[in-house]
Amino acid sequence: MAGEIAIPVTYISGNSWFHKLHPIPKLIWAIGALVLAFSTRNPLFLSCFFLFGFLLIILAGILKNYLKLLLILLPISLSFIVLQSLAPAFPRPWVVISELGPFTIYQEGIYSGISLFLRCLAAVNFASLMILTTHPSDLFTALHKIGMPHQANFMVSTSLQLIPVVQREFIIILSAQRSRGMKSSGFSAAIPCIVPVFAGTIERIQQLSLSLASRAFGSKGLKTNIREVKATFKDYASGIIGLGFTVVGAGYLIYYRDQLDWSEDALLPVWFSEVLVVGSAMIFIGTILYFWRKAKG
Repeated sequence: MAGEIAIPVTYISGNSWFHKLHPIPKLIWAIGALVLAFSTRNPLFLSCFFLFGFLLIILAGILKNYLKLLLILLPISLSFIVLQSLAPAFPRPWVVISELGPFTIYQEGIYSGISLFLRCLAAVNFASLMILTTHPSDLFTALHKIGMPHQANFMVSTSLQLIPVVQREFIIILSAQRSRGMKSSGFSAAIPCIVPVFAGTIERIQQLSLSLASRAFGSKGLKTNIREVKATFKDYASGIIGLGFTVVGAGYLIYYRDQLDWSEDALLPVWFSEVLVVGSAMIFIGTILYFWRKAKG
């Protein structure tokens, strides 16, 4: 049906080694990936880190759902290259690489844009690996066992479960309005759905609040969970390896930042810079037009 564009950011059932892994080690690897990705601007390291995460996604059997998510995130990440190359987030003076009509491409912006693009992809890989292979209730139970406050823990798990619920409700409301003869399409068709979806979300939250109050949520005492999560030796080993890799890797990347960083004196080829910026802009604009036409039906 036209307009049904869902973002695959919910748990995918499976029987892989990653699905069976305890949620805490996966959370450690996801946070560690974010730390490592933003500890360096070296494109070689970031590319290898991205490929490593991509390999883990293939082994976890969630490649199909990940590619759907990447279809949305990739153009957004490419837009960073375009924006940074035209307006670098660095103090002047800027080194000019090329000029495309009224637009000027700067060296500092190209470097920053490529690094930011690879950082986002590398971090998203491990975040997707955790979210798509971890049941929210298992994450809730695991965080509770390590001493996370019950209220904060409930907020995290509920937020993860609320995303697909809101998506489904949006699609149902959009379909109902079209069945009543609504002629608008594209983004104009989504605007009338915002108020009903927002109102439905508020009502759902109120019902959840009453349900929690009736069950004495927040009261002191022993808390139990329907789903039990037990850690094994491989879970402890995975967590320790992830934590150690993060600490050692981040320390190394920060200590040798100058040696690993891009040389400001090494100019990129003009043709490469132009193709990169123009190609990224075309992919970003093309993706927006694609989803607009898909929503239009």
